[in-house]
Amino acid sequence: MMSRSGVLKKAYDSVALVALLNVLGLTALVAVLINSGALTREKVAGVLRIVRGEAVAVEQPEATPDGAAGAAKSPEKAAAADDVSQDDVEVLRLEAERIKTELDQRLALNNSIMLRVMTEREAFRKEQEAAAKRQAAMASKRDEAGFKRQIAIYDGLPPKLAVQHLLDMNDPDQAARILAELKTSQAKKIVQSAKRGDQVKKMEDILQRVRDVSPVQAGKITSEGN
Repeated sequence: MMSRSGVLKKAYDSVALVALLNVLGLTALVAVLINSGALTREKVAGVLRIVRGEAVAVEQPEATPDGAAGAAKSPEKAAAADDVSQDDVEVLRLEAERIKTELDQRLALNNSIMLRVMTEREAFRKEQEAAAKRQAAMASKRDEAGFKRQIAIYDGLPPKLAVQHLLDMNDPDQAARILAELKTSQAKKIVQSAKRGDQVKKMEDILQRVRDVSPVQAGKITSEGN
């Protein structure tokens, strides 16, 4: 069975692909229009100028060789040229509006997809954090249960054997924690069982760590008498 993280990752990939296809689809649409002749490069440039709010120049009559603009054209031809120019402007305007509308729609769709992706990722992140906290809590409980069992074992060991195990531990802080949690009578016997030079030095280090965190308990362990 696929895990939830795997399902969510697959969903993220899918929506991201849809967003990419939307952008590519718009690019392909413009390319098809250009290739079919419905949208020339000149028209694209005109569309961009209109979208940016720039004025589109209306075609002016060509100058005659003597420099008189439009003098050689008849009124009918001049009117026809003006009509064609105005038609071109209208076509560009309508094309710009259509493309802008489609762009807005696709951008809105992409924004919606990306918002959903971000929402899902945030929910997934929070779920991962909650799962990590649950695992840490369970591990802490297991460690605490294991520590209690360890204390019970040390309380039942002969002091000479217990001191060997305690001093052989690689972590003196853990050894100090065990010594502080033992029954006071057993802890005293273990401390008194450390008689060799190397054992005394290690035990002093452990006792100092007990004093740092629990001075009262260290006093009970090192006090004279039972």
